[in-house]
Amino acid sequence: MNHVARTHPPSAGPAPLPLFSRQDWCWEWTRSYTGDSTPIESSETLLFHGPLDTGALRDTLAEIGTRHEALRLHLVAGAGPDPSAVWPGQGLRSEPGPLDVVRAPARERAAEVTRVLSRPLDLTDRMTRTTLVRTAEEEHVLVAQFHHLIFDSTSHRLFRDLLAQGYRERIAPGDGAAKRRGEPASYTGLISREHAPEVRSAVQGRAAALAGELRAYGAADPLAGDAGAVVAAAEFGSLPVALTAERTRLLLRRSRAERVTLHTVLLAALVHAVATVYGRDRLVCSVYTHGRTSASARETLGLFSTVVPVPVDTEYRSLTEFLKAVHDSVRRASDAADLPFSEIASRVLDRPPGEGAYYRSALAHLELRLSGVTGWLPEEPNPVPALPSGLAVTPLDLYPEHPFPVFAGPEQALACASTLFADLEMADGALTGSVWYEKHYHDATRAARVGEIFMHFMERLSEGAVS
Repeated sequence: MNHVARTHPPSAGPAPLPLFSRQDWCWEWTRSYTGDSTPIESSETLLFHGPLDTGALRDTLAEIGTRHEALRLHLVAGAGPDPSAVWPGQGLRSEPGPLDVVRAPARERAAEVTRVLSRPLDLTDRMTRTTLVRTAEEEHVLVAQFHHLIFDSTSHRLFRDLLAQGYRERIAPGDGAAKRRGEPASYTGLISREHAPEVRSAVQGRAAALAGELRAYGAADPLAGDAGAVVAAAEFGSLPVALTAERTRLLLRRSRAERVTLHTVLLAALVHAVATVYGRDRLVCSVYTHGRTSASARETLGLFSTVVPVPVDTEYRSLTEFLKAVHDSVRRASDAADLPFSEIASRVLDRPPGEGAYYRSALAHLELRLSGVTGWLPEEPNPVPALPSGLAVTPLDLYPEHPFPVFAGPEQALACASTLFADLEMADGALTGSVWYEKHYHDATRAARVGEIFMHFMERLSEGAVS
């Protein structure tokens, strides 16, 4: 396929927009890597089998783009090769982007989709792009690419709902299928309200107070390791985490009995393991929160999820007391979702040279990411809304192969290397995942000990034996 370069008309609006508070951490994360590193994108790849009305699909996508402003945002200037470049500002296109249609033989479907996904987004055009790959009369693949600056995991589920709903209304109106009835928020309106002088003043005061607490919990004092061995191209080791479905069921039952979420239980287990091995009586954890704090935000495509630092005391007299303390700490941290990450980090750590970026875990000793469960309830993986009869849709897991990104400087490399990461997922009733550590910084034996204590703590919890 030949891709023709487009000219980019000026964006609507008199002045570039600043960052939304939930975009701030992602911009810092993006700038933590060299300009030629793998872009931080999130894609939706859907295989359609059956008669597809391309015009109805195009109109549906246009309606979604019109109603959800984040899909029309663009950078007013290129990020450039210098990863330390300050925020260039973002503008709002007056029209949604087009749906490009390409043809490919059925046998080359995966290769063509991968080629489409391999093309980086031009962020000065829009931070999203949609392509329809037609491989047969009744076989199409929709490739919707989104930069993480304007999309998150909740957006994926919402996007599928909106796509199916809009398509059904055009092909089979009045079919009785359930509809999303909420109205989306104005993403640019949210940004503007956050930057009103009185709001900014309150945010700065709250950020300063939180920064003081994080300093007291050692946010500027990383876990012990070999800082001199850290290199720009990180190399990670992993420790497997796997609980059987029965063990997971018992762990969920224990979390309900303690009146805390599974996320709290896992974070407490990880905190206990890291504190035991590294001899820390206080730790700062980095966790993800959905950041959608209003009903309209829950109906809005865009980046709302954000990382929040959670200060935790690691010493406890009883398990119930410890779990409640961790639960309360996470809840308080989630209330700070509207505090820009850089506002907090700049009050704890010196800004890296040349207006360099703060890596997303720069304030934390450990980071936990949990997917596949909300509270105590497992989530359906890749839910697919109903489409008109005869048309089936299947999510595809196709990703281009990219080398691991290279850090922009030693400060970003060290901030990542000194953090321990746990990435866990609930699937088919069982909890699996890994604890990750940077090999140059962390001693492998020490990291393995963290993994052992983490697993042992969860196993004993599921048996009701930890006190």
